[in-house]
Amino acid sequence: MHVNDSGYRNSHQHKGIDYHTRFSENPRRAMVWNLERKILLRIVSRFLDARSCEHLDFACGTGRILTFLEDHVATSTGVDISESMLAIARQNTTKATIFHGDLTREPVLKGRSFDLITTFRFFPNAEPQLRTDAINTLTRLMKPDGLLVFNNHRNTSWLRCRLAALRRKKGMRLEGMSDEEVRALVAQADLTIKKVYHVGVLPETETQFLRPRFLASWFESVASRLPLASLSEDLIYVCSKRRRLPKSVNRNTLR
Repeated sequence: MHVNDSGYRNSHQHKGIDYHTRFSENPRRAMVWNLERKILLRIVSRFLDARSCEHLDFACGTGRILTFLEDHVATSTGVDISESMLAIARQNTTKATIFHGDLTREPVLKGRSFDLITTFRFFPNAEPQLRTDAINTLTRLMKPDGLLVFNNHRNTSWLRCRLAALRRKKGMRLEGMSDEEVRALVAQADLTIKKVYHVGVLPETETQFLRPRFLASWFESVASRLPLASLSEDLIYVCSKRRRLPKSVNRNTLR
């Protein structure tokens, strides 16, 4: 396995419990994760048969999503490049199967395919080429009717980003991805977006958050059900493979 790369591919090699506890100890991150869990359950119940659903979590890290979903699907599998993160995942999961490796470079799951593939907090952090390599790899691992569910937790159209952009110098680029960049990434992988969920409208950060928290959480819970995706920090995309017409179908008859 390649281990001498710089960049996001190896940025979490020595992270573990410190990363994992942020999702329970940081008020902003805990609130977002609570809403994401509800959305994940909504996706499983709406689009999938949980009794037969084979789930893969790519870049699973410390197993946050694995731990949550393993009781709601038939099987759960996690893959990550960071052994230190996986050490925490193995402690927290009870049913999931966990692999150490780089799916974009190694046939870690050769011969397998999945009904549901999740990957959170990956794409907006990754470099453009890694994004492309990853989504193309995951598309090949999807069953014909499978789903890819991922988030852009650094939506550059978020209200706070829009305000920050007004103070940035001309030519400076915001970190993260725009909705347009996400859609272009999805399209080049020959996927289509079935649904977009959103979380996080309030212009707060993980170090500067609003109080009281119960009121902020209530507001975000309500806002997540309103058409405010363009102003939200965290967009969750539900994608499927693009349907192709059989070669025998005469396209002119469809007009």
